[in-house]
Amino acid sequence: MSDETKKYLYLITHGTETPERSASPFFLATTAALMDHESTMVFTITATSLLKKGVAESLHIKESGESSTLDFFIDQAREAGVKMYVCAPSLDLNNCSMDDLIEVDGVVGGTALNEMAAEADVVITF
Repeated sequence: MSDETKKYLYLITHGTETPERSASPFFLATTAALMDHESTMVFTITATSLLKKGVAESLHIKESGESSTLDFFIDQAREAGVKMYVCAPSLDLNNCSMDDLIEVDGVVGGTALNEMAAEADVVITF
């Protein structure tokens, strides 16, 4: 990592209940990665629901159904090298296990999340 590279941490707390808010964190994380910054997303509370298999392909950003689906933004983020983690307690909250989710880079608990935030140059929450 060069001296100019910054660490961006995106903490996502909302899920399928607000589809209009779901694309922005992926878009911004992708943008940071494309700017050669380290870009990491952590999904907690109901945001874990966005990572359930089959959800992203059917979740439209606009209610009209005429917009892109969330998988478009997830694919862009992956291609750009964005790291994605899920918060361990949110798995239980969303009645799911790791097997129920799309591929992520790992599971984090409170200690790891706090360390990620402390080491980040920028923390953005959604």
